[in-house]
Order: sequence, then C-alpha cells, then structure tokens
Amino acid sequence: MRETWEQDASAEVTPTMPPVLLKPEAELRLAAERTPLLDDVRGYVAGLDENMEPRDALTPRWAEASGLVRVVKGKHVPLTSLDDPLRLWERLFSAIGEAGPPAAGQLLPRAVASISLTLYQSGQAQVPVELLFEAVELGQAPDESTRYATTVALDLLDRLGAIEQVTADPAGLAMIAEIAGKPDPFPFLVSLTPLAVWAINRELREAGMDAPVIGEASGESLGELSLRLIDSAPEIIDAELKAWVRHRSPSDAAAEASEFLRAARLPEERLFALIALGETGEIGLETVVSVRAEGGLVGAAAAMWLSERGAVDRETITRDEVVLGMADHFAAMHALGAFVHQLADMDDGFDVVDLLTSSRHPDRLELLNVVGANHPDRDLAKKARTASFKLRSSGAQTRHA
Repeated sequence: MRETWEQDASAEVTPTMPPVLLKPEAELRLAAERTPLLDDVRGYVAGLDENMEPRDALTPRWAEASGLVRVVKGKHVPLTSLDDPLRLWERLFSAIGEAGPPAAGQLLPRAVASISLTLYQSGQAQVPVELLFEAVELGQAPDESTRYATTVALDLLDRLGAIEQVTADPAGLAMIAEIAGKPDPFPFLVSLTPLAVWAINRELREAGMDAPVIGEASGESLGELSLRLIDSAPEIIDAELKAWVRHRSPSDAAAEASEFLRAARLPEERLFALIALGETGEIGLETVVSVRAEGGLVGAAAAMWLSERGAVDRETITRDEVVLGMADHFAAMHALGAFVHQLADMDDGFDVVDLLTSSRHPDRLELLNVVGANHPDRDLAKKARTASFKLRSSGAQTRHA
C-alpha cells in the first residue's frame, strides 16, 4: 500500500486526512497479540524446520509477502524474529495486497488501498460495504474481477483484524438500498480497528502525506487550533479540545480560553472556547460566569452554556440572553454543518423563526435562509422565507455576502 500512498502524496491535489486518535502502543500491542492470524503465521514459520503442513495456502503466501520467509530450493526458510506482536501485525498489514489468491491479480493492492483510505477518511463512522465497492470501482470500469478483488480485500482485512463489521438494522438497510440504488444491498457496515488506524497513519506519514494525530496541535494557541477544527467531526473537536486543555494547567487553559472567547468574531470560535473552558473544571465555570456578567453577544452565549449545565438558576436567564444565546448556538452549528440536521429534531411548538428574527444576531439572515429551505414544517419554512425577505428588504445582509 505504501506505493499507493506515495503516488497520492506526489499528486497535485492530495487527499485530506482527518486527525485521528491513536491508542497507546501497549494497548495496540495487546490487540495485535490477540489476533488469530498472528498465531497462524507464527505457527507456520516455527513449523518449517519440522516440515509441518500449513492449514491453508493463505498463511504461507502472507508470510512470504511480509518478508518473514524466503524461498530456498523450493522451500520456505525463516528470515526474521517474530517477537514483537505489534511490529509483526504491521508487517502483515503492509503486505496484505500481495497475500491474496493469484486470481485477485494486480487489482487487489489497489482494492486494499482504496478501502483503507475510504475508511480512514471516514473517521469513526461505519461505512456501508456497498459504498466500499463503489470506492474501489471509481475511475475504472466495474466488472466481476474488480468486485472479486474487493471481496478478497475485505476478507483479508477481516482476517487480520483490521476492520470491524456489523449488520445494519432495517432502517439502516433501507437507507443503504436508497443510496446504492439496489433493492437488495449488502447489509454490512464496516469501520477500521484502532490497529489499522495506527498502521495506516504510519504509512501515510512515511509516504510524505499530512496525516495529523489528535493532540499534536495541543501546543498551538486556541485560535490556531480552531482553524483546524472547522471541518472536523464532533468527536474530533471534543478530543482535540480535551488534549489542548490537558497540555496546560487548568488556570492557564481557562485564562487563554476566556481571552479567546471575549475576542471571538465567529460563533464557532465561541463554541470552541466554551467547550475548552468546560474541560478546565471549576475554574472554567467561574470564568464563564464572569464573562456572562459582561453582557452582549458573548455574555448571552455564556449564559446559555451555563444554563445547559445547570450551573445557574434557569429563572435568572433573561429572555434576551435566551434568544441571542440560542441564535449564536444555532449559528455555530450551522458553521459546523449541523444546523440543517437539527431542524427535524426541534419540538413542534418551537418557533425558530420568531427566535431568529427577534435575536438581532449577525447571522440571523443566513439561518433564516436555511430554515426556509430545509425546515420539514412547510408553514414554518414559508414564514422563514417571508422573514428573510423582509430583512433583506431592510438592507440586512448575510455575513458571507
């Protein structure tokens, strides 16, 4: 696979890799030791001197492809020690594209690389197997040989313990069928194991690609880190901010986060600052209380954050704080791509249009446009479009205009 990564690294447009969370090596080594395939390979290599027959043809092929044995006078001869289970697992993973049956041919390495990269870029999300077949077929004519190579690749990844597989529930299966355009798709969802994430990250870095690891940016300022987080998944944002706080004393983290919160221009920046302050403990709560007392947009955002955590009496939160604070939260969610999905989960009696219109939030027009185009309640969607028209007629503009 390393050759594939190097080709990607030298391309004019390189794939974007999300930050990943790497488990401690001790934990990974234990997981590798528990992989059944390692026992098979070790047993095969150890039994070469005793002329023991392997249980299947896969084990000798994988051992040879991994450089664990070589052919001398038509027979395998051991080449290297197999003591460290993690390094052995890594060697087996790197050679997975050459370990398959001859019938898989030259398509197998590319299938393994395509599947691995698709799953790696998906983060912790489980990916339908049907979409993995499409990822492998992308850019080439789909045929039986390609599907066979993809099936073999998935089987080898599973044998090595590089992927986890679950069966979709009926609702998930219906969604897969709709996405794939097939009435009877494969019902399985796949994700990488921590071992595979670790191995792929190492290979990407060795190939010269930018493959960030969660916590690497913890020494940066919160402003610099925030720029990295805009396009990240919620679990990545949470993990990165936790790592950023752990890199400092609680008091230093709270001081920097509060300064960033007060100076923030964007709603997502205020959200990141508040999340960081929440990770600092009691000093963070005290800091947010003081920020709330300063009033304005940042004070309203602080008030709603405190209310959600039960850190203040809800009866002390003013209507202005509720309206402006909720609008700011919606704006942050919109910047992160989540607001449109929140619309379907809002209570039937909640009038988001009235809230946004009365909030005077800088992003209210942009949010009204989203509500008008996407709210499942047609009456509210129409009301949002009308409110948006009135605001634009009065000279209001979106922040991104």
